[in-house]
Amino acid sequence: MQRLVAVTALGMCRALATGAISPAAACHRLFGPALLTRLNQMNACPSLRHAIHMATELEDVADLIPDKLASAIADVEAELLKALADLAPSDLAGEKWLVRAP
Repeated sequence: MQRLVAVTALGMCRALATGAISPAAACHRLFGPALLTRLNQMNACPSLRHAIHMATELEDVADLIPDKLASAIADVEAELLKALADLAPSDLAGEKWLVRAP
């Protein structure tokens, strides 16, 4: 589940960076306190929690210091990639992310 969150968040960062979605929309749909709370409850990977915490501030960055938004998004992406590396299993063969657990 953590890998799915990281990959989804990377996609949201790309959408933000290209202007396909606004920082407000990203923060209301994915990068909000609910996701961060859930990750904390799961005791998720520290780098993933840190990345999502940084992402929850992107709307504020866009509003207060818009010239720093691109670098803030890049920082979130870098932390998400670190999280993926930390979470990467040695063998992904046969792993499915979007199926119900038995």
